[in-house]
Amino acid sequence: MDKNEYFKVMQFPAQWLHYGLMPDHLLAKLVELYEPGNERASEHDRNGVFHWWLKQDPSKDVLVKLAALSFLDPDQIMAADVRSHILKSKNVDEEVRALLT
Repeated sequence: MDKNEYFKVMQFPAQWLHYGLMPDHLLAKLVELYEPGNERASEHDRNGVFHWWLKQDPSKDVLVKLAALSFLDPDQIMAADVRSHILKSKNVDEEVRALLT
């Protein structure tokens, strides 16, 4: 499976690439770990990428993009949980909070 096919099968919104928030090394690792059937729980991979970013202490700019991506995610239950974690980021401010509420 190539990176483009993985991205589509695992239901990542294209904005992940547009925003530059899918580092090549991370995407390559996800493709490497993919096994047929993983697409039935694709939210786990997307959630993992959100949390990978949150562990990096992202800038406000990245938090804004993560917030936007959370609203585009096909699994809004998972995305709501991600938004709660974004709110806990040390770089969150009132603008980011407003985007999340």
